[in-house]
Amino acid sequence: MKSKIAIFSILLCLASLLPAKNNVNITVKLKNGDVVTGKADLPNLSISSAYGNLKIPIEKITNLKLGIVSDHTKDGAVLPDLNKLQTVSETDAKSIYERLLGYGTPILATVINFTENPFYQVSSNENYTIEQLIDALYQKAGLQNGDDVNDAITFDGSNYIEGSVNFGDITIQSDYGNLVFKRDKIESLDISPLIVSTDGSFILKGNVNISGNENDKGWVNTGVSVKPGDKFTITASGKVVLKSLSGGTYNPDGWMSGKKDAAYTDDMETKYGSVVYRIGTYGTITQAGSNYEGTASEEGNIYISIYETVYDKGNSGFYKVKVNK
Repeated sequence: MKSKIAIFSILLCLASLLPAKNNVNITVKLKNGDVVTGKADLPNLSISSAYGNLKIPIEKITNLKLGIVSDHTKDGAVLPDLNKLQTVSETDAKSIYERLLGYGTPILATVINFTENPFYQVSSNENYTIEQLIDALYQKAGLQNGDDVNDAITFDGSNYIEGSVNFGDITIQSDYGNLVFKRDKIESLDISPLIVSTDGSFILKGNVNISGNENDKGWVNTGVSVKPGDKFTITASGKVVLKSLSGGTYNPDGWMSGKKDAAYTDDMETKYGSVVYRIGTYGTITQAGSNYEGTASEEGNIYISIYETVYDKGNSGFYKVKVNK
């Protein structure tokens, strides 16, 4: 695990200062392979881990992997039964085993954690053992024995912790309207903050909102929905320094000063470093620059980003962008 303990106290302090819910950009990856991107209101998340119960601000989280839903409220009954299952006769073990199996997959993480403790003993019984219980619970969950069953949160880019997260079903605002996803259908979520200034403008950060950022993390769903024939405007200001382009300084129209990267040419149709937009998740990337008036040719939400095919977290600066229909 990377740098967990030292920053937890800071995260807890930050969590108490943040609002209960935050509007974020989110990419939902479903277990059937489907991927949907949109916006969602998510609360700060609590995770129960080996280090205790922790509350992490949603704005710090970049990825949430969902395992099997755990129910630790049953631990008070489950743990004594597991302890007995190590030593009782096979005749007595049967009723204990069947009672534990009846709790279903929500106790799987508890059972696995029990076997990792130093006091754990392997039963001499041939049947109704803890090992067989784990196999049966994995089978109920549709997983192979040994697959990870914990939830996991990645935050601040590199910090990672496993445990049980207080996360249920989720509703996201997408190009196709509001969509509800059941927790047990979700494999993982990529999360990035939706930064809106006090005047309703969106903030595109050089170290986040790059069009080439992996898994579509660099694009901001403005929530401005258009259909063919709708007129809209995009205005932008500010500057960014793109380490990925030799450290040159750029404004919403493209290169501004400093070293001009060899890949940059003034006659590019879409200039590196410029503000770009697309309509919908798969729309054509079009340069908006600092002052753009357009007419929609397709239906969907307007997404905005900074155009660059290579992402570098060492970029800095930001653009303030306003989108009106």
